[in-house]
Amino acid sequence: MNAIPRVLRNDWSTVAVPDLAGWQPTKTVSVIIPAFRSQATLDLTLASLSAQTYPADLLEVVVVDDGSEPAIELPAIRPAHTTLLRVGDGWGRANALAWGAQHSSGEILHWLDADMVAYPEHVAAQARWQHVLPYAVTLGYKRFVDPETHGPWPSPSVVLDTWRRGAAADLFGGAAGEPHSYVERYITQTDQLRTADHLAFRIHVGATAALTRSLYEAAGGFDTELRLGEDTEFGYRLAQAGAVFVPEPAARSWHLGRTQVMRAREQVARYNAAFFADRIPYPRHTRKAGGTVWTVPLAEVVIPVGDESLERVRGAVDSVLHGTDLDVRVNLLGAWDKLDDGRVSPLGDPDLDRRLIAATYRGEPRVRLVTEPVSAFPAPYLLELPPAYRLAPDSLRHLVELADHHRVGLIRVATDEPVLLWRTAALRRAELVRAPGESREDAVAAVHGSRTEPAAAVGVTADGGPADAGGRSRPMPSTMEVGGVRSLAQAALMVASLTGRRLKSRFGRR
Repeated sequence: MNAIPRVLRNDWSTVAVPDLAGWQPTKTVSVIIPAFRSQATLDLTLASLSAQTYPADLLEVVVVDDGSEPAIELPAIRPAHTTLLRVGDGWGRANALAWGAQHSSGEILHWLDADMVAYPEHVAAQARWQHVLPYAVTLGYKRFVDPETHGPWPSPSVVLDTWRRGAAADLFGGAAGEPHSYVERYITQTDQLRTADHLAFRIHVGATAALTRSLYEAAGGFDTELRLGEDTEFGYRLAQAGAVFVPEPAARSWHLGRTQVMRAREQVARYNAAFFADRIPYPRHTRKAGGTVWTVPLAEVVIPVGDESLERVRGAVDSVLHGTDLDVRVNLLGAWDKLDDGRVSPLGDPDLDRRLIAATYRGEPRVRLVTEPVSAFPAPYLLELPPAYRLAPDSLRHLVELADHHRVGLIRVATDEPVLLWRTAALRRAELVRAPGESREDAVAAVHGSRTEPAAAVGVTADGGPADAGGRSRPMPSTMEVGGVRSLAQAALMVASLTGRRLKSRFGRR
């Protein structure tokens, strides 16, 4: 069995995929199409799928009717293995996609909206990546066409005939169509996503995307409670599950009409803001409004209790809870299941400190008592903090900023007992590629890099030592996020502004 390729961060260029010409796929693919009141465009989508280059015996298409009235029907021109389902419970696109995944059998799942017309090589171009890289999430390309500009939609028979003639680009009179501008701009500015950072998930658009079923399940599937923004939220969890996002320009398609986001951008953004803030800790500014406790925290902090005293454990816990970043969750790892209610002298209780620790944090929503090691997923970070150490108010924020600035999967703090900040995405990918006998640290370093920081530089102090008041400067940005892209010019302006402010502050104190 061949070893799974190791990809450093999102640089997929080290992965060799087969050329489409002459390639013989071996994995089954399920194309999942959610459909709601879209019979006319669905007919064209199915016509385009009926002439794919991917082997018909390995390809199934599952159309999921999300409660349309009148009900969706399968047209005459469709792939050989096409199934029509009607959602049994719930509603919405995310729910329909989850329903389709549950009722399909392919090793590879390919999402395709019911207003897409896919070029003949569309499925194969994406699926070849999952054949060699099981944690690849491929993104197809599309061009938007509009009937007012590009004429009326063709019939399904015209689509099929055009595909058979090898003239897919001529379907709309040779028109180029409109690109998905912000997506393609980001792809270009990040060298085809090869230099993309931890925010790459935000261009995960499910109109055409593919992944392995195993990765889908590892990420937890679609959040069926979401009515909008499900692609972005699921993209975030895919990233935390270790995914590599790969744009595939050979997976071409036509998008029939404009998307809902294009038609109502501000309204959609306003609607999604609250749901994203609760479920996605990035970008950090989304949590400046609203509550202080979120469903998905920025970091899961694990503090092993063992036989430590109440005072020592409380010092470590409180240093985390009183930090500048409130969206954290502390997990106290100990034998809490060994505490019982049997009669015992309250002051002579052999488990007294453990019982007092449990009582101290019983009502604190950001603290959990756990008996087994926890996975940080879907939180983006895991901090392992021995109870002998304390954090400065800005330590966690600074550690996260350093990890994002240097794009590493692990930061070690130079202490006698290891204080470690792990990137969840790096941990999950390391689990996929880790060789027998290889340490977790080495595997994470191989797929995302690592670095060591002096304890004093990040505000980590030993119990009983002098307290650190914080006040650390943020790492100078090498790039700056502007409107969903990374701009070196804007970064230069930001650096100049920060430098000017620091100089002004320095001279102003003299």
